[in-house]
Amino acid sequence: MTRLLTSFDHVIQTLGGLKAAAALLGVTPAAVCHWRARTGRFPARTHARIDAELVHKGATAPRDLFDFDPPRTYDDEPDKRAAKHA
Repeated sequence: MTRLLTSFDHVIQTLGGLKAAAALLGVTPAAVCHWRARTGRFPARTHARIDAELVHKGATAPRDLFDFDPPRTYDDEPDKRAAKHA
């Protein structure tokens, strides 16, 4: 039976801890801590690797633990890239 992991921390624990998760994802432990503090979600780009490892460990995580939302922009916010080239 597959275990459903419902939190960022449960995923980290199942992956073997902070250092093991960071190594799996090719980032520093500080980056993983930043994700936890900032949004409590993993970047979308990590989904496939985490999902594959969790399946190997008999677990799964819901899609809402991953940040699939595109970056937000607002009409009243100047486009910083355009301003650099002006």
